[in-house]
Amino acid sequence: MNLLLKTNFMGYRIMKKSLLALAIAALAASSAASAATVYDKDGTSLSVYGRVQGVVYSTHADGAGANEGDSTIVASGRLGFDMRTQLTPGIAGFAKVEWEMADGQKYDGFQARYAWVGADFGQFGQVKAGTFEDAVKYVLNTTDIFDDWGCVGQAGNDDKRDGMVMYSWSGYGFDANISYGASQQGQLVDGAYFAQAYVNSNGDRVGGSETLPIEGSFAVSVGYTSPDVLFGPIAVRLGYGYVGFSGHDARTNAVSSIGGMYDSYNQYAAALSWGSLAQGPYVAALYQMRDFDLRKVAYAGSEVDSNYSVSGVEVVAGYGFANGVSIRTGWEWQNVDLDAEVGDYDVNAYAIPVYVNYQINPNFNVWAEARFDVGTDDGDTAKDSFLKTTGVNYEENVYSVGARFTF
Repeated sequence: MNLLLKTNFMGYRIMKKSLLALAIAALAASSAASAATVYDKDGTSLSVYGRVQGVVYSTHADGAGANEGDSTIVASGRLGFDMRTQLTPGIAGFAKVEWEMADGQKYDGFQARYAWVGADFGQFGQVKAGTFEDAVKYVLNTTDIFDDWGCVGQAGNDDKRDGMVMYSWSGYGFDANISYGASQQGQLVDGAYFAQAYVNSNGDRVGGSETLPIEGSFAVSVGYTSPDVLFGPIAVRLGYGYVGFSGHDARTNAVSSIGGMYDSYNQYAAALSWGSLAQGPYVAALYQMRDFDLRKVAYAGSEVDSNYSVSGVEVVAGYGFANGVSIRTGWEWQNVDLDAEVGDYDVNAYAIPVYVNYQINPNFNVWAEARFDVGTDDGDTAKDSFLKTTGVNYEENVYSVGARFTF
């Protein structure tokens, strides 16, 4: 009898340690602890979450506030609120707001990162409206697994836009998302490297590279995640997005430095993954293309085409250990292909990110990360140089080392 009790107790301890390790590894994957519920009564709840971190950025890493070519240390923070209330037995209302906090360099005050309000209809899905990425983000998330130096092959991973509405549904292993974006000025458009500053309807000069006035947008994504196969689930995701740019007022047209005006883009994305970032092995691959259509303009007495595309491939792999350590790496490629008759050429960037994270406990982690150039075009002319063509520097090897407190 004593032996049986001892065996059961040891089994309980092993199970308890395994569950704790799994929880810590999951936190390492998301870099966020559970929000603290500060109010929960009569079906209404309010949770607060956030983080404070300090990061050392290497020379050429363009750290906030650093002199050109110097390394620096950047402290930053985030603060967010999650709210939920039961409206009827089958419908709940929810809202979220998240800010980047003042760091004395990039952010001067509270800068909204996410903000939305919505309704959850349970098994019939949910609708939300506010500031967030479009439905294609669901696909891009598959290889967006690094802190600072990933997403080389993606277009749209940071495109948080105002005026968004999205419907999402999940069930039986399937996911579906449909988003619509209303007309908005000065929106981030990843890959719009040739966008020039414009004057908005208030007479203010707005933006520049990768900032454009959006007339309207639409996106859809679907996916399926299987039950575990050997070391984890297999997931496939597909997405499509369309954005039209403003052309109602000559002052607010989205002008391009390569000739013409931005008219629209079509984006296509596909991803495949196997495993989970929580613990054990994880492998994934992504392909995406954002095809920009520019209106023809007069050049040398005739109308010329100025279209171009931004495409990329990312292949990543990682492993999460039970002790809270995780390692990740990959191979990432981006191609900018100009079809413009005044400059028909393409450039390529190639990079390998390497990432090591240690989740010491559910609230504190440290990490080191690097990105290595493995053949980015770096010639003397724009036709040969990725940096001169796009203004994005993947030619330098960079690294960062950080510590983060999450609550």
